[in-house]
Amino acid sequence: MKFVLGSILLQIIQPLIFLIAAFIWGDWRNWRRYYPTILFIICMDFFSSILMYPHPLWKYEESLLLPNHTLTDYFIALLMYPAVVLIFLANYPKKKMAQIGWILLWIVIFSLTEYISIISGLGTYHNGWNFAWSVLFNCVIFPTLRIHHSRPLWAWLIGIPIGAFILVYFDFSIKMMK
Repeated sequence: MKFVLGSILLQIIQPLIFLIAAFIWGDWRNWRRYYPTILFIICMDFFSSILMYPHPLWKYEESLLLPNHTLTDYFIALLMYPAVVLIFLANYPKKKMAQIGWILLWIVIFSLTEYISIISGLGTYHNGWNFAWSVLFNCVIFPTLRIHHSRPLWAWLIGIPIGAFILVYFDFSIKMMK
């Protein structure tokens, strides 16, 4: 029962909420302004998926709608991330304290979503990764998305060392890669 409810929540209700929210609060008239950042987050997701394929840090488990990790990851990257970027950047506040609150809100949303995924059995951690690492990652990704929107090169300069740290810290080996 927990598996069925988790599948429905995370793979039907949650994407619908993000899509509806994007249609309401996303800046669709100016979607081209956000397109590079949408591609950035998708690229980073696909890059990490390819690198982690033989040594996953987290895995999306089989569900009612999506039978494997790869399809779930594509679903999230291609459907939810564009909606998130459109909402996050289009409504980014001008005042510093409001910006901090906005980023914290998105960290909580993503962390809560992942927590639900983990307790429902639709997501699992592997090779030393855990919920605390995910929260820390969320604390990095949202400011990086904002940086990418105004200074894309800086976002890449932030993302590459973080990716290198993850590869070294979580014991990735070149021999594992295909």
